Amino acid sequence: MEQDKNKEPEKKEENSQDKAKNWIDKTEEFIDETADKIHKSKTYQKADKSLENVTKKIFRKAGRWWGKSEHYFKNQNVKKDTK
Repeated sequence: MEQDKNKEPEKKEENSQDKAKNWIDKTEEFIDETADKIHKSKTYQKADKSLENVTKKIFRKAGRWWGKSEHYFKNQNVKKDTK
């Protein structure tokens, strides 16, 4: 009798662990499928393209500012040398 009572909680623990693993697997599968659907959607592709364009504009502007600052610092060194 006592042995049967001890085995029952172990089975319950195993069942709950199996259920948890099953839920985790189902959730991960659902997330993967949903992510694929989102990546393939037109809205996501439009947002990705516009984000890419904005990023290019930012880097171009930063490049111009970098060139201007380089020019400014080079001119300051020349001014100090002439004084």
